[in-house]
Amino acid sequence: MTRRFKPPIFATTKKGATTWTLNIGEDEQAVVADLLGQLRTLLSSDDDPDTPASPLLDRLFPNAYTAEEDAEKEAEYQRLMREELVASRLFQIEAVAGYIASGEGQTLDEGQVIALMQSVNAVRVVLGTMLNVTDDDPEFDGTADPDEDDDFEIERRLYAFLSWLLDWIVRSLQATT
Repeated sequence: MTRRFKPPIFATTKKGATTWTLNIGEDEQAVVADLLGQLRTLLSSDDDPDTPASPLLDRLFPNAYTAEEDAEKEAEYQRLMREELVASRLFQIEAVAGYIASGEGQTLDEGQVIALMQSVNAVRVVLGTMLNVTDDDPEFDGTADPDEDDDFEIERRLYAFLSWLLDWIVRSLQATT
């Protein structure tokens, strides 16, 4: 007998209402919750105006103005928006951590799925920054054999897992359009 693959997240529509089921095991939930906690800590440490922003957050909060002559505009943008952007990320992380902790097989609404997608992607972006991932880097597709001498092997595997999970989240959202 063949066992059917059940994706980590899938949509169900009944009577015109769509819900999503998060179908990841306790170990995967713990990993996602831990990574979200680490991101929360990193984002919270970025709140201190006397401490320079972590370079790990560079891709998460790209510059709005990139030209050198617009440095003043960029500083003003950061002054006005950074706190709100960080607060928004922290709110999403708290929401996702709440329903991840509630156990396997949770039913989510569209807003919760979008928060999950954005939070998973945020952790993935930070990991990608740490690993110096580029768009054309075949090393991060999750198919490479483990390299026990690689100091970042665990982070590479986490990056691959989050990429896989993000792909399924996006697929589940596309299935409803």
